[in-house]
Amino acid sequence: MSDVLTRIAAAVDAREDEIITLLRQWIGVSTEVPPGKNYGEMVEKIMPRFSALGFDVRRIDIPADIFEQRSRTHYPELVGTRANLLAKMAVPGKQPALWYTHLDTVPIGDPARWSVPPLEGVIKDGKMWGRGTVDSKAGAVALLIAFEVIRELEIELAVSPVIALTTDEEVGAYTGLMYLADQGEFRDCQWFHSCDAFADTVGIATAGGFNWTIRIKGKSVHSGRSFLGINPIELSHVLLEELLKLKAVVQSRVSWVPQHPDVAKEGGGGSHLQALLNVTLAHGGHKYNVVPPEFVLQGDRRFLPEEDEEAAIAELRAAVDLARSRVPQLDATLTIQPFYTSYSISPDHPWPLKLKRVAEAVTGENYPFVGSSGSSDIAHVAGVTGIPTARIGVNRPIGANAHGINENVRLSDITNLIKIICVLATNAVA
Repeated sequence: MSDVLTRIAAAVDAREDEIITLLRQWIGVSTEVPPGKNYGEMVEKIMPRFSALGFDVRRIDIPADIFEQRSRTHYPELVGTRANLLAKMAVPGKQPALWYTHLDTVPIGDPARWSVPPLEGVIKDGKMWGRGTVDSKAGAVALLIAFEVIRELEIELAVSPVIALTTDEEVGAYTGLMYLADQGEFRDCQWFHSCDAFADTVGIATAGGFNWTIRIKGKSVHSGRSFLGINPIELSHVLLEELLKLKAVVQSRVSWVPQHPDVAKEGGGGSHLQALLNVTLAHGGHKYNVVPPEFVLQGDRRFLPEEDEEAAIAELRAAVDLARSRVPQLDATLTIQPFYTSYSISPDHPWPLKLKRVAEAVTGENYPFVGSSGSSDIAHVAGVTGIPTARIGVNRPIGANAHGINENVRLSDITNLIKIICVLATNAVA
C-alpha cells in the first residue's frame, strides 16, 4: 500500500463517528418518492458543506413545464419542486470527472413493520438501519467526506471533480440527472463513477425498464344479479394466461453480462442477467356484494442491453391483443409508463478496468464485473453524452434490503467507498 493510500485510509477510518452523524441527519429528512416533497430542504442542507471545500455549488430545479410534461404526465402523484445539487471544482490543467448518486428514496411503507424507526439511523451489527441508508444517501455522504479528507490531507487533485446529487431516480420518468445531462453540464467529463451501485463489484451494465398498466372494464351490478353484469376480475384470467406465456418467452433471454455472484448463488436468476416480465399489482372492487366496474393489472418489464425497447413493448401489446381475440367480451386497455433505457460498457474498456484496479488496491478484495437487473438514470447519461460509465457503491443485493423493510448499510462499505473516491480523485493508485 502506497504512503498516500495509507494516509487516506487512516483519515477516513478516523471519521467514522462523523460519517454516522452526517448520514443520520440526512436520512432524517424524508425524501420519499412519491411524492418527493422535501427535495429542496435536502439540497439546501448539503450545499454549504461543498461550498466550504471550494466547489462552485448550484441548486438546479427542473423547470415546472418540463417536470409536468416529462414526469407528472406519467406519475401524477408527484408533487413539489424537483431540486438537485450540482457541485463543480475547476482544477487548472485537469480534465473533469463525474460522480453521482441520488437523494430520493422509495417510501417507508408501514413503519410498524420495521424493527427500527425508519428515519432515525439506528446503529447495530456494524450497520446503520433506515430508509435511504443504502439507497442512496450513504453514497452522497461518501462523496462529501471523500473531498473533505482530500482537503484535510492536502493531496493534489488529479481531476476537476463534478458531483451530481439528484432526485426522482426511484420513480422517473425524467430525473434531475437526466436533465443535467441534457443541459450539457457534464460536457468534457473523462469518466463517470456512479455511487448508486453494489459495494463489492464493478457495475458495467443495467437493464432497461418500463412500467405497464392494463385496465379491464366491467359492468357493475349488485352481486345478487351478477349475471346482468360483466366481472372484470373474472375476465382477467385470460390476460394473466397470455402474460405468463409471454413471461416464459421473455425470461428465456439471457445477456452476456454476468449477474452479481451473490444473486446467482441464491438460485433462480442464473449466472447472467435475464430479461424479466413481472405482474406486481392487481386492484379492483370496493365491496364484496358489488361486481366492480374495473379491474387493474400492473407490472414492469426489464429488458437487456441486447434487447430493443420498442420491440419489448410491441410483444406486450400483442399478448393483450391475443387475450382480446380469445374473449371478445374482454375490454382491456394497455398503457406504457417509461422508466429508463439500458446501458453497458465492455469490461475491457480502460475506465471499468481502472475502477476495478483502484477498488482492489483499496480493499484487497476481488471486484468482478457484473450487471444489474435494476434500471437506472445513468443509462441516459451514458447514452446522450458517451461518457464511459461504471459503478461502485455501498449496496449489497442480499441483506441490505434496498427498497424493503429494515433497509441497512454496512459502515465498512461506506468507508471503503470514501477511500475509493479519494484514490480516483487524486490518482493515488495509477
